Amino acid sequence: MFYRVMSQSSQTSLLEEVSQWNADTCQEQMETVLPKLLCLYSEENSFMKIKVLKVLTNHFLPHIPLSDVEPKLFSKVLPGVREIVDDFIEELTSQGAELSSQNIELKTLLRNILQALVSIVECLGACIRQVISGDNALYLEAMHSLPSSVLHILKSTFQHCKNSEAVYGCKLQRVADLLQAVFKETYSLQKLFLEMIDRVVINPESSQQDVTDLIAVIHGVLEICTVIANMDHALQANTWKFVVKQSMKHRVYIEAQLNHRDIVKGLCDDLVFNFNACLQRSEQIQQSTNQQTTMTEQRIFTRTVKLCRFFANTLIHFIKEFKEYLGTCCKDLYDLYLQLHSKMPPSVTAPSMADAHMQELRGSVLVCAHPLLSELIGCLRFAEVVLSETRDISQECYLPHCLLLMGVMDMLPSQTEDVLEIWCSGSEDTEKPPRHGLFKAVFTALGACHVELALPVLLPGVMRNGNPLAYISLYEYVCTHLCAFITSLPAKHFGKLECCLLEAVLGTDVMSALLAVDSWCFLARYGSAELCAHHVNILTGLVERCPEQTWRGSCLFLLLRRLLFFMAPDHQAEFLVRLPPGEPASLPVWQHLSVRALASALQESATSELLTASTQQCWNSVSSPQQRSDLNTALSCLLHLCQDADLSPEDLEKSSLLPLVSQLWEITVATQVVAVHSVGQRACLLLALCAVLIQSLEDNIIIQIVNFLELLMSMKPAVCLKLAALDFLGTLGNKVIPPEHQSKVLNKLPALFSSMLADSHWMVHHRALQAFTQFAEETSHEFVVPLCLGTEEIKSQVVRYLNKETVSAQSTESQVQYLKQEQLVLEEWHTQSSVPVNVHQRAPSPSVEAPAKRARMEDTNADSESVQLALTQVLGEVECGLDRLSRLLQQRVPPDWLDERLQNLEAKILRLRASERFSCSQ
Repeated sequence: MFYRVMSQSSQTSLLEEVSQWNADTCQEQMETVLPKLLCLYSEENSFMKIKVLKVLTNHFLPHIPLSDVEPKLFSKVLPGVREIVDDFIEELTSQGAELSSQNIELKTLLRNILQALVSIVECLGACIRQVISGDNALYLEAMHSLPSSVLHILKSTFQHCKNSEAVYGCKLQRVADLLQAVFKETYSLQKLFLEMIDRVVINPESSQQDVTDLIAVIHGVLEICTVIANMDHALQANTWKFVVKQSMKHRVYIEAQLNHRDIVKGLCDDLVFNFNACLQRSEQIQQSTNQQTTMTEQRIFTRTVKLCRFFANTLIHFIKEFKEYLGTCCKDLYDLYLQLHSKMPPSVTAPSMADAHMQELRGSVLVCAHPLLSELIGCLRFAEVVLSETRDISQECYLPHCLLLMGVMDMLPSQTEDVLEIWCSGSEDTEKPPRHGLFKAVFTALGACHVELALPVLLPGVMRNGNPLAYISLYEYVCTHLCAFITSLPAKHFGKLECCLLEAVLGTDVMSALLAVDSWCFLARYGSAELCAHHVNILTGLVERCPEQTWRGSCLFLLLRRLLFFMAPDHQAEFLVRLPPGEPASLPVWQHLSVRALASALQESATSELLTASTQQCWNSVSSPQQRSDLNTALSCLLHLCQDADLSPEDLEKSSLLPLVSQLWEITVATQVVAVHSVGQRACLLLALCAVLIQSLEDNIIIQIVNFLELLMSMKPAVCLKLAALDFLGTLGNKVIPPEHQSKVLNKLPALFSSMLADSHWMVHHRALQAFTQFAEETSHEFVVPLCLGTEEIKSQVVRYLNKETVSAQSTESQVQYLKQEQLVLEEWHTQSSVPVNVHQRAPSPSVEAPAKRARMEDTNADSESVQLALTQVLGEVECGLDRLSRLLQQRVPPDWLDERLQNLEAKILRLRASERFSCSQ
């Protein structure tokens, strides 16, 4: 024990003695004293080791040649320094929360530890200063232990300073001065360290260990970038500059081993973090009422924007240099694009901000989107990420994803054929990630933007003829870019385009189908006449097999109708030969086409043939109930023909169309219209036809229609019937009713209009406002107009409509939330109702064909339209008879025999209900 005490005493004396030596003495005694000091360093406690470390770095390190400093000093001292710092940080973290004014001992201990950290950092700084003191080139093998130790201590001390608020809580002020000293010295140490590494030389003669050490240094500094995020803008920027500079400076030797993804992801994360900070700062500036606070916040905003610009430029610069190694980074870069654009207009989730701030962020951050895409567009992995069939993104990123695809389409015309092939061809290899082609991805992306299409959001259009830049809807924006891309598409990709267009037309999403129709029409106009004729021939074959009463069928017919306008006259003539308007078998297609699409030389004959065939088909259906299934098709043809063609009175008289209309109303029974769907459709078509022919209709037909509508409205008809009725009522303003018939027509209009204007269904109510306005503006029977406004509420609604006043409009936020919920419902419906359509096969797809008919059942209770129609007609006649009987009994005393007849009827009804077939149907 006595020897040990004497030994400790002598060691302390040695330190005190050496501390007094001058430089010459230290150099003379170094070979003798240095081993003793190193031995002392390895045996003592942490605080004594720090004293030894200070003596070593201040007195002996300057006298050790750089070639010997690693084996003689660094390798023996620095590993212990790392352990000391780890112990100190652990002690501070565990004891920091217990710090209080009463616990003087703990306070003293913690402050001593923090002061010791300052001393350690100072000693490391002395080591680096000594290493870089000369002008000679630096090699990592000469200081192998120094970089790793410095990096470890930088990371630990920075992390502790960053966590200090959580560690010390409300007691932070008791150690704030020393924490500030720790941060200041660590900041200075990092500056020295980066300067030292910048002077390190790597050349072909360098060892693999030197290359490995340099890579470790870059990765270590990268970890520090993560730690110091949001601590100090200058520190953060300088640290990132070092990482990127060293990566590029020594690229030849380290590029294959460099962790490119961590660098790219770190830049992306810091860019997004500071971008979000800018958005929050902008919102705070808008809400601030204190001018001084606003000025301070504005300065912080400006500095943060500059940091965002730095990160964006640095990211682009790094990507350009290491383009070949970005395969693993594509998902991070794709997410970066989505996140940035989801927080800026026109995104519906963009926060409120001043226009000046928005333009500043656009010019500093979003401007990087174009160069980013230009570097990534040739990367297969990036295409796989963007076009992935299994991609899962949130609702707020649907629009950014769509805009990214537009950016890709704008760039592809200037790319090589290989790049175009990557994007236009989907993945058909089962071993590779499944991905859409670009065309299908565009249609899918637009369909997903339900909220943005419904609001709608506006985007900058194309400047034309020097006019001011106009803003257009998202649909027009996508359609414009898609059509522009089609003009540059090589012929070899037209097959893929046509397949995607047809798939979209046959799909379940409305907007995607309409985009496909518009794009297809552009393709027909842009391409040759032969291409248009070829498409029409293919589509004609499809529509002949496709059920028209489906969404897919309606889109196909719409497309065929529009393409017919673009056909050359000789091709139209061939089309008329293939699909003659005068043939009854052609009417199902012609009901959707327009004779106005035909060349003038073909219009007259086609109109005449179509009018004759449709009228004859209707007469056949009237005279033969078995042919009633074709009546709606013929009526639809007549309706479209009357809307498109300018039929003269002679044409109407020659075709016997008006007598036909009168006869059709004779067989139209209100009860059947409400009960049987096909009869209801017939009534809608008939009302629409009468609205077109209103000037030519005889008064007795108008009286018949008004009586029908009066009875129909009492039966709570479907919405479509109400809308058709309003279409007809609106045109009555063009008709002058003779005095002898006014009581039968005009006196019934107020009740009809009032019931429609008070309807609870929004579509019926709005159409009623339109129809009533049309009638009121055109009618010569002005006395009827005020009678239609039954209540003050209806009158005020009409006045607001005429003044174009909006009532209780929803806020944009409420609309967005509603539309998001609506989108979820639509997506579920699309998932349930979508049937894959394979248009790549040469044979017709089963999904395009009409469904197979069910086999006829043996029992007479088959649920066919003819049976329903017959039953409804019979019951309608019975009900009408009972109504007439009731009116007769109100006018006279019933005869004696009537009661017996009624009892017999009641017994028949009871026997009918008790019959076996009626019981089986229940």
